[in-house]
Amino acid sequence: MRWDFEMKPNQYSRPAQQRGAILVITLVFLIAISMLTVSSMRSSNIGLRMAQNEESRIAALQGAQALADAIVSIPAATPVIGGTGFTICTVGEADCDRTDLPINNPILAAAIAKGHISARVQREGPLFRPPPRSIESSIDKFNSASFEVTTTYDRTDEALGMQRITEGILVLVPKF
Repeated sequence: MRWDFEMKPNQYSRPAQQRGAILVITLVFLIAISMLTVSSMRSSNIGLRMAQNEESRIAALQGAQALADAIVSIPAATPVIGGTGFTICTVGEADCDRTDLPINNPILAAAIAKGHISARVQREGPLFRPPPRSIESSIDKFNSASFEVTTTYDRTDEALGMQRITEGILVLVPKF
């Protein structure tokens, strides 16, 4: 038995010369897609950092405002003693007449102990003056004392922001 194999031309053979144009075009597309991907990642990282900064700013503002609100709500925090410039502070503040500012909120007290927030209440203006006419009271029965409350939230060492709030308080004092 004899086997004859007839050589037929391969229908699927490649052209004799390839120039690699498809390879170059594919590489150009891959580079373009890679550059777009890297650019998109950088843009999203910048957006994430902006969001984190805004969150830190708002947390700092809320921390300082919470301490200011706590001070305003405690009458003992604004005692009508001393003259202009008399200052009561939280522990750790410098240039204060007293450092026993009462804070009843345990969370705020813990933050003060850690050094994250601080406050100072300073007596302003003359010793006593008449209250403003807009207050619905008998003006002839009261005097007023004014205070400036400054609270500071500072966690910049932890990259969590810093905020300082200053508010004015007017305390009515009965005349004797």
